[in-house]
Amino acid sequence: DNLISWKMVMPDGRWLEVTRLNHNQGKLHDQKTVRFAVQWFKRDGLSKDGDPTILEMPGEMFRKHGLGKDVTDKFLAGLPGAQKEGCDGIITSARFILHRMPAYTRTFCLEFFGHDLSEAVPAIVEITDYMEKKRAEGVVLSGLEHLDERYIKAVKYNTKADRRELPKMILLGDVSGDNGYEVAKAVEEIIAMARQRNAEGFVAITEEARRKFWADRSRTAAISAHTNAFKINEDVVIPLHRLNEYNTGVEKINIELSLDNKLACLDAQLAYLRSDAPELNQTECIETGEGKIEDLVQHRVQAAIDHLERVRGRWQLWRDQFETPAIQLLEQLPSPVRERVREGDTMMDLLLRRDLLVKFKLDVVPFMRDNFMGFDFEPIMARLRAIHAQYKHTRLFVALHMHAGDGNVHTNIPVHSDNYAMLRKADEVVDRVMALALSLDGAISGEHGIGLTKIKYLEPEKIDKFVEYKRKIDPDNVFNPGKLMPDSSLELAYTPSLTLVEQEALILEASDLDALNNEIRHCLRCGKCKPVCQTHIPRANLLYSPRNKILATGAVIEAFLYEEQTRRGISLR
Repeated sequence: DNLISWKMVMPDGRWLEVTRLNHNQGKLHDQKTVRFAVQWFKRDGLSKDGDPTILEMPGEMFRKHGLGKDVTDKFLAGLPGAQKEGCDGIITSARFILHRMPAYTRTFCLEFFGHDLSEAVPAIVEITDYMEKKRAEGVVLSGLEHLDERYIKAVKYNTKADRRELPKMILLGDVSGDNGYEVAKAVEEIIAMARQRNAEGFVAITEEARRKFWADRSRTAAISAHTNAFKINEDVVIPLHRLNEYNTGVEKINIELSLDNKLACLDAQLAYLRSDAPELNQTECIETGEGKIEDLVQHRVQAAIDHLERVRGRWQLWRDQFETPAIQLLEQLPSPVRERVREGDTMMDLLLRRDLLVKFKLDVVPFMRDNFMGFDFEPIMARLRAIHAQYKHTRLFVALHMHAGDGNVHTNIPVHSDNYAMLRKADEVVDRVMALALSLDGAISGEHGIGLTKIKYLEPEKIDKFVEYKRKIDPDNVFNPGKLMPDSSLELAYTPSLTLVEQEALILEASDLDALNNEIRHCLRCGKCKPVCQTHIPRANLLYSPRNKILATGAVIEAFLYEEQTRRGISLR
């Protein structure tokens, strides 16, 4: 939107400069006809090679109708360099329009409480619609960011409201303008609208206060702290008026993932209790008051098995009956939940509102703690806790944060790089997320591009147009060979797993690499260390970036281990 021109080197060694004509100083898709001048230069980069070519295209083609972002059209009327992901040349320089910051800016933070997010999410549309009307008065919404409940926990958010709980959703926004009174008035109106949706609002005026408000948004990399920064990060774009449907769809996926994980954990605990583990097969006979002789350990173990089977049966029923009217399963619901059933509710509706909870600490832990009370049963309890921790550690979930003003939703799935079952399941979740986005008239990428991971979701006609352009502009496949091609895949992609590296203890210790691996394996790739890192030199190349150094160090450690394990040597080609 803000590009004036860019210069790039092309596959044949010549230079090319693209200049936008009749710039509207606004969004591309708001302009009826967008025009560019394409000027070729000889290999010296200075001598013009022929007259400029004029490209004309309708502005609406830059983004799918109704979306604030969309980078899925790789051909884009043959405009060089734009959305091509480095496949037709290298952009070496560019000129941008810089917009003057308005004189006044206020930051607001809205904290939404309550479990019914279908009440909270529509606030995004209300705010953006309201601020669109305020443009005529010179007041603009210069930023609007969203964090969901999982991100709120991950960034260790401090609740601003006088409540002893975390909000379920927060919205952070900047309102700017040259009239301070109008800016303040707009922020007050936004907070008033949010209060109608069970939210509390707060305003920051000074630079320091505004910086503190935005600090939480800058820590979103913490969502994957438990997986050593390994995650699948998919950005999609959803029409604003359908954000609530997307949020609900993702939450349904989360409920399924959570329930499946809990059922698998119950199966593992049942398998343990039925095993021949020594602590389960002790003989401790006691005489009851009725004169019967009972084996205390076996009695307690059988009681635990019976309880877990009852819980599992109940949870499995709910899992199988997501779309069944709740009224038909009243007898299978706890008494307090029956009173919360509304007309037309399905079982999924109860779970979405959290009127119905599926939790170990409610249905399993209290019984087990009482059943296996005492010192003699501690080994059994320790093993049950370990199984629960193991499954909780590998539970998949989908976390959302978004550039809410344009519907660009970052959909993150933290995964353990050494857990192949988890990786496969996460891949299936991505398929569902992409299908959900497309079903809501959204786009599969607004910022991150297509690359290797999203090519299978791109419409064939878009791929075909780009392939034709690529063959014409880069017949020898010089730049990014194979990328954005129909047959591209992740087959040759490789990411070092520092968790797997840790398992090579003997080699690491013998080579002193264990300490180095431990120093870098917790890096979240957030880039926050750059301002204070003595080795970071912004004007130098990427090797001087702390993040890139850590990635390169991980690759070197992997290469060393490969050579030590195989003795084949490392290919230098």
